[in-house]
Amino acid sequence: MKTILFYWSKGSDTRRRIIRVIAECEKKSGACYLSVIADRLKLSHVAVKKHLDLLVEEGYVGILNPEGKPVFLALTPKGKEILREISS
Repeated sequence: MKTILFYWSKGSDTRRRIIRVIAECEKKSGACYLSVIADRLKLSHVAVKKHLDLLVEEGYVGILNPEGKPVFLALTPKGKEILREISS
């Protein structure tokens, strides 16, 4: 599934960019949530949410505060693994 999500499917470039933005937020010890990602990528909130829902469902991104508003996001171990792969 990883190759389809991040390499061969429509939106794979956007998903790779989302993973990188979340990693940048984590590196700077900053909160990362949907509006931060949308602003940085210059995409609509709806578009980013669609990709984030898929990344969460597949276990690449985790929600740190499931009941919170806004929802804070972080890379899971699986997400960090794909980050290393797409960064090399």
